[in-house]
Amino acid sequence: MSGFLDKIKIIGFKEATESSLGVPFSIYIGMFNPEKYSTTKQSLFSNDRRPGATGSEQRFNREQPRTFNFDFLVDGTGASGEKREVLGDIILFRATCGFIGDTHRPTYLIIQWGTFLARCVLTSLTIDYTLFRPDGTPLRATLKASFTEYTTPVLEQLQNFLSSPDVTHVRTITATDRLDLMSYNIYKDSKYYMELARVNNLNNFRKLKLADKIVLPPIEKNKKS
Repeated sequence: MSGFLDKIKIIGFKEATESSLGVPFSIYIGMFNPEKYSTTKQSLFSNDRRPGATGSEQRFNREQPRTFNFDFLVDGTGASGEKREVLGDIILFRATCGFIGDTHRPTYLIIQWGTFLARCVLTSLTIDYTLFRPDGTPLRATLKASFTEYTTPVLEQLQNFLSSPDVTHVRTITATDRLDLMSYNIYKDSKYYMELARVNNLNNFRKLKLADKIVLPPIEKNKKS
């Protein structure tokens, strides 16, 4: 049987402060490691459509939390060498990941497997029962679980601060970079590319050198109007 450190683990916490998750109250260890998992990250955009226009400009609004999808197989036949009681395993999974009765909210979770580490909550669970004893008791089941990344207000404020146009940014130029796009990404407007060229002493803003550093200072210092 694989060691404890090799198995995918879900650690449940009843409380979460802005700096920590407190003390874990339950740990679910997968019987088998997943054959695969998927992650999804989405961005939200606002539609700015002028009266009479046929199209609209997509302006970036914010990043959505990442979502993760895992399938957990539970086998009660003993064919793999390890044998678990399927219904008991499902109860433990639900107790670790599900809702806390006194607060009616989902538990805070950490999922860890190898280099994968996520702080999240369970958002949906579908259970497929695929093998049964003669009396109808499940012998094999797959738990299809979806999780959504969880963050604290402090972490959100830090992320917003680091992406703010009120903070000086330094970017390393890559092959796909353009000064107008860099201006738009930070200031949400491409028109400041000439000011960026002046601040960075660029004689030709169309020819950026790979690996050079570009300084993008706070927008207030550049007389936005």
